[in-house]
Amino acid sequence: GPRGPVGVDLAADGPHLLIEGPQDSGRTELLRSVAASLAAAERPDRLGIVLVDGKSDGPGSAAGEGLRVCTDLPHVTTHLVANDPVRMREFAQSLTTELKRRAELIGRTHFTEWHTQRAVSGRMIAQRAAPSGGAADLDVPTTSTMRLRPGAAQEKAEAAPPLPRLVVVVDDLDALLSPPLGSPGRPTAGSVVRALEAVARDGERLGVHLVAAFTSGAAPGWTARPLVVLDAPGSDPE
Repeated sequence: GPRGPVGVDLAADGPHLLIEGPQDSGRTELLRSVAASLAAAERPDRLGIVLVDGKSDGPGSAAGEGLRVCTDLPHVTTHLVANDPVRMREFAQSLTTELKRRAELIGRTHFTEWHTQRAVSGRMIAQRAAPSGGAADLDVPTTSTMRLRPGAAQEKAEAAPPLPRLVVVVDDLDALLSPPLGSPGRPTAGSVVRALEAVARDGERLGVHLVAAFTSGAAPGWTARPLVVLDAPGSDPE
């Protein structure tokens, strides 16, 4: 920023981040920097990043070129472009399914609390030594009924790394909110926007964050915090 480095912690300051600015104000460059900073701060097994280019094409540039440069980050699992309606529809369905899956896993707790409990549980299981004498496969309750204890495969699954955070990075969100007539992505834009709205509404509790940029004056109907407003090129900062 004009007064020095600016930092945002999505977990503490978020849960989401919206970036608003006019054309050529550096929205895409800021999104790239955010993605790179997130990747530098966390391991790929604890953070996943999904990239979405909302504008199908642009003057003098290939479709989806904006965030494509971030696909080299090991945290990036998917890069989508609005002019591919098949993949965009699959993305909307997959994102909705992922939110439901996380809600079932986490229950009524918050992601941060569940994440911490899972990490502690995983360390305890990893450190547990199997009893001698072959009795480790049996669990003898106080009643006369004998139950089999979960096998080694299930215990190994219980010790798996905690559910990673997921960050959905969207450039040109306004192009998804109001796709132009004849745009290849217009038929699927509605389902994608509904999935993003679900992230904005429920993502904080589920460990899913939205980082999106849009043109000034084209803000989405739902709100998110914090909001970064970029100045027009050549304007003097206040």
